[in-house]
Amino acid sequence: MTIPVSADILLVIATMVGILSFSSIVAAWTMKRWPIVALISFAIALGLVYYVHDSEPGGLEPLDIPDAFISVAARILN
Repeated sequence: MTIPVSADILLVIATMVGILSFSSIVAAWTMKRWPIVALISFAIALGLVYYVHDSEPGGLEPLDIPDAFISVAARILN
């Protein structure tokens, strides 16, 4: 199965959405609220990471995430 967008871009988007939604979950938890939107966005980020992992031959390794950030930054700066 091929990905229509670069796997690096999808991995960076999923990581950023996951980090931002996790911080929103923690903030809502400290205010004793239900973080419904943050939980949904965190689930979407996890699903996107799983999609990239499933689509890549050999799966993902832990160093693929920093490499993806470097690759996307190089694409933007070049």
